Parts: sequence; C-alpha cells; structure tokens
Amino acid sequence: MIEEGGPGGCPASREEPRVAHSRTLRFWLDPANIAVRLGQAGPVARTKAGPAVAFQVNDPSLLRKVGCGEDTFQAWSADPCLRDFTGSGFAGSEGQAHRDRRALMKPALAAPRLTALGPSVRDSTERLIADLPTDRPVDVPFEMSRLVAGLVIETVLNSTISPDTLTELARARSVLSAGVFWKYALSPWPWVPTPRRRAFRRALATLDEAAREVYVRHRPDADGNDVVSLLKRSTDDRPDAALHDVRALLFAGIEATASTFAWACYELGRHPDHQTAIRAEADAVLGTGAPADAVQPRLLPRTAGFVSEVTRLHGIPFLVRRPRQATYVGDQPVPAGALVTLPLGALRRDPARYARPEEFDPLRWAPEARPPLSPAALFPYGLGPRYCPGAAASEIMVPVALASLVRSRTLRTAPPGRTVRVSLELTPMPKGLTMVAATR
Repeated sequence: MIEEGGPGGCPASREEPRVAHSRTLRFWLDPANIAVRLGQAGPVARTKAGPAVAFQVNDPSLLRKVGCGEDTFQAWSADPCLRDFTGSGFAGSEGQAHRDRRALMKPALAAPRLTALGPSVRDSTERLIADLPTDRPVDVPFEMSRLVAGLVIETVLNSTISPDTLTELARARSVLSAGVFWKYALSPWPWVPTPRRRAFRRALATLDEAAREVYVRHRPDADGNDVVSLLKRSTDDRPDAALHDVRALLFAGIEATASTFAWACYELGRHPDHQTAIRAEADAVLGTGAPADAVQPRLLPRTAGFVSEVTRLHGIPFLVRRPRQATYVGDQPVPAGALVTLPLGALRRDPARYARPEEFDPLRWAPEARPPLSPAALFPYGLGPRYCPGAAASEIMVPVALASLVRSRTLRTAPPGRTVRVSLELTPMPKGLTMVAATR
C-alpha cells in the first residue's frame, strides 16, 4: 500500500483515495520502488519478474542511447507478436518505411499548423461532457477514455463516429491496452496461455470499426493537408494501409492521454485548492468569445503545470526495447531478444532532480519556480525514432480540455477513502476510481 502526501508535505487525509500496487507487480508498477532499487543497483540492473528477465537501465545517457538506437534495439510495437494489432501501418513498420510514414504525417501534426486547435478542443470538450451525470458517481477511466476518444477524432482527425461506437471504443480501450501488454510481455513464451483472447479480438474489432467510421466520415481541411487526407492520398492503391495508420493514431491518441486525464481527475479530487486555481485560470482564458490565439496552453500555466505533475507521478513507468542481437548496455552483456526497460517513472522521482519527489506539487512547474524545470525531462512522448507523432497536438489538447472540464464541473471522489488500484496496461490507469462530476 502506498499513500501519497499532499502539497507541502501534508499527509493524505483519511478521506482521500489510496493508491495500491499489487505486491507481485510492484517492481513494474511502482516508480518509487524502482527508483530505490535501481539507485542501489548501478547503471544497469538485471531483474526477474515471473518468467521475464529484464535489464533495467538507470543511467540517463544509456537510457537515451538505448531509446534512440533503432538499429540495435527494436521498439515494442514492431514486434511480430503484435502484427494482428499494428497491421500494415506505421506503428508496426521499422527503419526507412517507418520514417517515411512519419515524415508524411509530420506537416499535418506540426505545431505551426495546430495554432488554432484550442477553441475546437474547448468546444468539443464542453459538448462531450454535457451528458456526464451530475447526481451519481461515474467510472472515471471509462469517461475519460470516451472524452479523449471524442477529442482525438473531432479535433485531430477531423471526423466523427456514432455515439454508440464512441461508447464501445471507450470500453474497448482497457481490453486492448491490457491485451497488447500481455501479448508483448509473454511473446518469448507463446505456450503460456493468455487470458481473455476472445475479449481482445472483440475489442480490436471495435477499434477497426471506429477507424473505418473515422476514415469514411473524415472532413478534409480546405487545403487538403490534414493528416487523414495525407494518409489517404499516399495510399490510393492500398486503403488498408491508410486505415491501419488511422487506427494506430486513434489508439495512440486515446491510450496515454486517457490515462493522464484519469489521474488528473484523481489528483483534482485530492486537491480542491488546485481545482479552484485551475478554474479561475480557465474562466480568464476560455471564454466563448476568446480569439483562437488566446486559447493556448501558454496562457494556462497553472493547468499546464498540473498536467506536468500528473505526468511526473503517474505517467507511463517505463519504455521497452529488445536488442536485435547480443549486445552490451554499458558494461552489461544483454542477450538478443531480452527485455530492456527504460524506467522513466524512476527518473521522474529521482531526489537529485526533484525536491520532495513523492509530493504532488504542480507549483514546481510554475514559470517563476527555482530551479526551473523542463517538462521535456519527463519524456512524456517517448524518445528517439518512436517519439509520439501527435506530441504537438497533445500539448495543446490536454491543458485546454482539462481546463474546460474543470471550468464546467467540480470533481470529488466518491465514495471517500476508497482504495484505487493501478491497472496493468500499456499505460497504467487508476482502476476502481469513481467520482462525482457535479455541475459547477
């Protein structure tokens, strides 16, 4: 059991939800534990959890070397065991083919083209949360998955899907996330039975249906240079490839961002003072008549700092690579195909980098804070050739949508004192988190 304190070192109230990690999986899910273990073990630590032997990279320079070394280290999404999931799109490709697909999408997802995204994110958020019940607790992971899926589809992919498909997609997210995690983790041992295979296939069919609806209902920008238009034109003779790319963008856009929103809701419930501060900031910036250039994250520093702190404490705990052939990581020999994990969560709780690393303190990211901190040090979008192609869109969408949510609703945990567990998925979610989203 792990209980996190509030700002200023105050212990968590008995009424606040507690975060619990499974004892057998604590090494994988608990970044604070990883930080301690790796700090004692040196630059590279050989570990064993169940059938998996992994090499944990603790040295930041080695972490970058492994994360960026595509010729030596294979990213998880390119593993053959995930071919049914990644299909023929960019997520499952490697080398020049992967770089070519990313280069194709880059102009459409670059920051200069997305400067006017803020107002559409605000308006879509308000519409998507309008039906949230106000008089009873809601399942936060599901509702945030639904919200994020709608935002990605409407504001980034320029499309729509039916309400029923959106609901089913939000429900499928956790099944897909957990299923991909276990398919990859157990790929060296294919004889080990994987539970819920049928549920995974149904969830993948839901993702396919959502991607098809996005593809068919897509509304191109006037210049025809939005991301789906570019993908369509590049694969006129191979529509399946464009569909697989849309599917990859859709899942990637939902997966990590939904986790960020769910954990943000958790922390908003624990810290009503921060909720009040974000609402005041949102009232000043997100008015309906605000010009497009005014609805930007740089004008929401309190909200952006809150998102950075959520990422620091609750972001994806590690990235994974496998060496293509036997190699060395530092002085440590690593066999071909072994798991090499890059423990980002441990770096985010390193006391040499962050004062009071176990405290939730969004003010450490304030522009006037000293020493100044860079959100880039969190590796929120990965690193190397697999850096998230939608990073620029996410950096606009997440703060604006969170501020819009807090501007409209007051979030409080229900029932108080409930233990929140961490799910074992690609991006850990607060399992069992229910909250009331009362009308402001």
